[in-house]
Amino acid sequence: MNSVTQTRFLAQNYPQLQGLRAVPSGLCLLLITLWANAQRGPARDLTLPILIALACLALYVLIDQYYSRVYGQVKRTISRAELFLQATCAILALAAFFVDTRTTANFSLLGLVLAVSFAFTGFWYWRPATVLFAINLALAIVLVLLSLLPLVGIQDWWSLLGIKHSLLAFAFLFGIFGVIGGVVSHVYFVRSLPGARESQ
Repeated sequence: MNSVTQTRFLAQNYPQLQGLRAVPSGLCLLLITLWANAQRGPARDLTLPILIALACLALYVLIDQYYSRVYGQVKRTISRAELFLQATCAILALAAFFVDTRTTANFSLLGLVLAVSFAFTGFWYWRPATVLFAINLALAIVLVLLSLLPLVGIQDWWSLLGIKHSLLAFAFLFGIFGVIGGVVSHVYFVRSLPGARESQ
């Protein structure tokens, strides 16, 4: 470890920095979005998305066991402030989704809310984990730009990805970004552990 600050940061954020935990949920969102995008009209058979969700849940359990076996566990109490922020982000995302599905505004409120969540996470990592700050800030900037593209006359950019609707596009991107952020966080986590450099 490079400093006492980094050591404290690693201990306080031990579970969150185990980034592979975020990969199953990102994959689940990504695959179900692709399934939804392929539907013609209302979906009647939900077998495939249910199987995807169960497979991702099983993958999460395996990843959790991997971290527990290889790196051990650190019990940390989640503060009320953290719970409040998580709940607020979830409520804002749901509200943004509701607004985007019922208005014809030339920007995506959901995309902006997701961008704020990435930016907030990035600034949380600012000093002790510069690489995590950079990746989260970059993803936030991408989401902001895509959310505002319709304001400058670039409509239906999601069709270039073969996606039918902007909401599906942002869900698709959020899944991809979640996987990317999880992998980067895992690499940072492993390299920050005591003895990691000596073993390489």
